[in-house]
Amino acid sequence: MDSGDRNRVDVLRSVRTWKSEIPRMPFSRSRSGIICDVSQKRYDVCFVSGPTKMDPASRSLLLLQDPSNSSPPLTRKLRPLPRKWEAEVMLNVTEVTVSSAINATTCDFYHDGAALVFSTGGYMGNLYHDFDDGMIPLFITSRFIAGDFVLVISEYHNWWVRKYYQVLRRYSPHRIINLDNETSTHCFRRGAAVGLISHDDMTVEPSLMPDSEDMLSFREFLGEAFFDKYYHLHRRPMERELRPVMVMVVRNGSRNVQNQADVVGLAERVGFAVRTFTPTKVTDLNEAFRTINASHAMMGVHGAGLTHSLFLRPGSVLLQVIPLGADWVSETCFGRPARAMGLKYLPYRIGVEESSLVEKYGRNDVVLRDPKTVVRKNWENTKSIYLEAQSVKLDLGRLRQYLVVAYRHAKRFMEEADMANH
Repeated sequence: MDSGDRNRVDVLRSVRTWKSEIPRMPFSRSRSGIICDVSQKRYDVCFVSGPTKMDPASRSLLLLQDPSNSSPPLTRKLRPLPRKWEAEVMLNVTEVTVSSAINATTCDFYHDGAALVFSTGGYMGNLYHDFDDGMIPLFITSRFIAGDFVLVISEYHNWWVRKYYQVLRRYSPHRIINLDNETSTHCFRRGAAVGLISHDDMTVEPSLMPDSEDMLSFREFLGEAFFDKYYHLHRRPMERELRPVMVMVVRNGSRNVQNQADVVGLAERVGFAVRTFTPTKVTDLNEAFRTINASHAMMGVHGAGLTHSLFLRPGSVLLQVIPLGADWVSETCFGRPARAMGLKYLPYRIGVEESSLVEKYGRNDVVLRDPKTVVRKNWENTKSIYLEAQSVKLDLGRLRQYLVVAYRHAKRFMEEADMANH
């Protein structure tokens, strides 16, 4: 835990007894009723405690103060997307102003709860970032708001809201406000939260949460969002399901598996019932959740499609194929979160002969001989060489050993799930 985390923990402990109006906040309260944290690498966030007016024309949230209040106003401008360290990306996220005003105004609409303002700009549309920059930080931040709230979205996209409607309505049953084209003013009796808190890549850190929730808690939340009946799904085994089901995530383009059909055949010979799954931007998440939640294992090459591993039940198996030069990003994006969600995680790191890069570079080239050195120089090397320009042809003999281990764990999980269901 770094010094920033320790500071947040210390402050959180000092204010956990304060739970009136907006919240259980991880920061100290200012005299003005506005509290902000702009010291973090990943995000800026402000909480406004008390009656608050949202003025879409000026993209501002204003704490309505009594005229007798002599406290100087606190004004903050922030971009409500938790990718603060990527300055170029953040330039395309519109600033929102948090300030205060004398309580002598009217609003077009009034809400008993709070407003939670965030952006779906940046890399949204990529499934991994939809969760890493959106759904997980939204889960974290919502836990610091006591009571009802309304979602207010900047850089609003209809297709994004439609895709995640099932999850968004679990956060709030109210109509989502599109900050980009809203023309009416709104007053929120219980204040506002502007920006999203992010602990790390695909992480919910329990020591920084009001009720010590973690990634398992987030997985449970997803289960409740995608219909409770799906989350508790343990179907009676049919003929095909006497074998553990493996969802095999298929990639087209970069990092595709050149011998995909052979890999599917091998997994079936080992004992799996294989369901191939080729996700796209328009994949129905309800159907994806139902399919993956009912399975016992998932396998795929590192990429955004493996974000669907969030839909696996705790106890399932995730076998991630790791291309050359992608060790760190594979562990960060999916390895660590898999273990945090109670999955059996199996990393399959490909050898030089399994990479298409061997055809482009000589076997003695540093790109193949020492990927760590190449990656260490800058992220662009990881992206342009190892992620965007590499495909894999898996060694079936070597892969079989991993599939056998995956099968044993998956079969045990299937049997335990069936026993629990009877």
